[in-house]
Amino acid sequence: MTEEESLPVGQHLHFQRDEGAHPDFGIEWWYGHFILADRDGREYAAMAAYFNVGLKILAITDFGENRLHHVVSGSALHHAEGYLDLHWGGRDHWVRPDPEYLFYHLESYGGDIGLGLYLGSQKPPLPGCGSGLVRWSGGDSYYYSLSRLEAEGEIEIDGRTVDVTGTGWMDHQWMQSLGRGGWDWFAIQLDGETEIVFWHILGPDESIVSGDMTVMFPDGSMRHTQDFAVERLASWASPHSGREYGVRWRVREQGHDLELEIRARRSEQELRLFESLPGPDLPFWEGSTTVSGRMHGRPVSGIGYTELVRLPGEDG
Repeated sequence: MTEEESLPVGQHLHFQRDEGAHPDFGIEWWYGHFILADRDGREYAAMAAYFNVGLKILAITDFGENRLHHVVSGSALHHAEGYLDLHWGGRDHWVRPDPEYLFYHLESYGGDIGLGLYLGSQKPPLPGCGSGLVRWSGGDSYYYSLSRLEAEGEIEIDGRTVDVTGTGWMDHQWMQSLGRGGWDWFAIQLDGETEIVFWHILGPDESIVSGDMTVMFPDGSMRHTQDFAVERLASWASPHSGREYGVRWRVREQGHDLELEIRARRSEQELRLFESLPGPDLPFWEGSTTVSGRMHGRPVSGIGYTELVRLPGEDG
């Protein structure tokens, strides 16, 4: 084991070892969220997610056309232990080429969309709950983020290949079971190099099982708390699933004199995992947001990413 491989992140994580797969756990995923712009200033949101259970989600939103393109596919995910090296089908891969640098290459394709991005992390890993161990409805989970990625490369959309640059956020999480209920997850990148991630894990009756907020400051230092409040200010009902999702929220946390309003950039950002398969579907909301408000008594603004999931009950 090299010195870098044994580098602790929080209390429960080590790099680069924990970037790789954890085959002793039932569920594991790697997520990437990106806000990108082409040379003309046209903006796009992109998301690529890989699951050890043989599932991939790829989504690109073209804000100029106000259209969401997404593909859900199933196949074997080939992954390495001890370092990040994911392969899917013949073209997709997500790899960290050099163990000395937090630098990555991601290529993901499906249907009429695709992306190829070079990603450089500007911050050290951010461990969930400050330690990397998160209380989940199905038991404990291990979780970290790369909260400030510089992205450069290209996307494919509507028959076009477009050069893009932007910023991103990467999540990696593993656990034995999802449990029941669901979660509301929010990630924020404020201007000035401050990132915030917070969530509520919910039971089947919408009660809060657990929650946490972690703030990473420009120098890489962190503070986390469970004393915060999230208020839904506006909702959108999906014409496909009938589910209602929040699209505007207010979050408050007194320790940093934090009050932010989070707005979905597009209400229609519902993804449906299993709509073409027999059995229960799993619709959820996954999309980009804008952020404004105050922190430490000063006005702040930024961008963000939000995921709203409700798992099917025992009756489907």
